[in-house]
Amino acid sequence: MFGYRAGLGKLSILAVFVLLTTRTVGAVTLWNGTGANDSTSWSQLGADQTIIPQSFTATSTDGVSISGSLAGNSGLVVISGSSWTSIPPTTTFPAGDTLVWTFDNNGTNLGSAPLTLGFGKAVLAGGATIQADFLGVFTASVEAFNGNSLLGTEAVVSDSNGDPVFIGVQDTAADITSLVFDLKLMGCADLSCGNSDFAVDNLISAVPGPIVGAGLPGLILAGVGLLGWWRGRRKIA
Repeated sequence: MFGYRAGLGKLSILAVFVLLTTRTVGAVTLWNGTGANDSTSWSQLGADQTIIPQSFTATSTDGVSISGSLAGNSGLVVISGSSWTSIPPTTTFPAGDTLVWTFDNNGTNLGSAPLTLGFGKAVLAGGATIQADFLGVFTASVEAFNGNSLLGTEAVVSDSNGDPVFIGVQDTAADITSLVFDLKLMGCADLSCGNSDFAVDNLISAVPGPIVGAGLPGLILAGVGLLGWWRGRRKIA
């Protein structure tokens, strides 16, 4: 028996104009999804309960290639409202959403995260809604990389029900080439109590566009924040 959860994103509007200047490595900050202009649906990975190999690929709505990899042997495709259902008082992901479950389906019954998601084009920001495979408080974390260089790490703690949370990072320049997601239960020190065992909804990102100005390169991050996420729980016979 395994549980999933998802959080509710807040609607907001933000426009940010940033000229490329000297920056400090590790300057990423927590991102709430505002300004997202691209997303990647995991429905490309197959039908409900399709096994996800250790390395996999997908393509975003805007055609950006996404490369995924799991630390464990495999993962699993699950559908919210089908193989993934809620147990009150937890909430669920929107019905019909396709999720990546970092569960090793090869008999180990352990989490297969960290989950690494790489971008074919560097982005300003990226994140996803995440929920542990067990009830209770958990901490979701994401590391942002530019190639092999760590730009920074952020973490979000769930509520007492363990409802899903959105976890994302943003930078002042479009230099994020990959994100590494992981999760740990409060007070948990190893995989036996739920570390690295979670579900992830669509990957979203802020992809930059060129700005004309005084011969200097620039970036613009603009848009209307979106995203409602719900969280749930699933059972597999």
